[in-house]
Amino acid sequence: MMLGSRKLAAVVAAGALAGGIGVGAATGGGGKRHHAPGVLLKAAAQYLQLDRAELIKDVRSGQTLAQIATARGKSVNGLEAAMVAAAKAKFDAAVTAGKLSPAQEQTKLQRVQKLVDRLVNAKLARRPAGARVLGVAAKYIGITPTALRGELKGKSLAQVATAHGKTVSGLKDALLKPFKARLDKAVAAGRLNSADAQARLAKVSARVDALVNKTR
Repeated sequence: MMLGSRKLAAVVAAGALAGGIGVGAATGGGGKRHHAPGVLLKAAAQYLQLDRAELIKDVRSGQTLAQIATARGKSVNGLEAAMVAAAKAKFDAAVTAGKLSPAQEQTKLQRVQKLVDRLVNAKLARRPAGARVLGVAAKYIGITPTALRGELKGKSLAQVATAHGKTVSGLKDALLKPFKARLDKAVAAGRLNSADAQARLAKVSARVDALVNKTR
């Protein structure tokens, strides 16, 4: 997959959400959230003495951050420390602003450390979003992704689903289910409040509506 900077940040963002490192999540309140994925990527690029484009190019090739560091004569421990330090600086600012308590900061720093440990050794390239959507849609409709891709020529997902006796609402629910499950898990763990979860779900739902009705 060809990862752009937004795609790469999205991969890290998913891990960041799973690790619960957003500053806003600590307070349980709304308002602007200061998630760390961009901070972590910037810190990694600076430590590796690479600009963002170069880092993305190396990640596109299938290398892990640890492999990139080693190839450039940098230590993996140093890379992890740089990424954690960048997140800590953000959290320190949040504590100073009264958005985090010192205890909450320590909890989040522990989560960041675990997240960074995973990130530096993980291949950040992933299956294209389009392929994942086709896979989920094909499973719901009851055909293979290859067959679905062929039927989509000149048609929308909604039209193909209807032709196979499936409902458009059922298709939408199938596409939203994985995202909703992640949101529910984040709410249950206290990493996200219900209002924010509903707002995010509404935005994704609107995108899914457009997606299933778009003619290929």
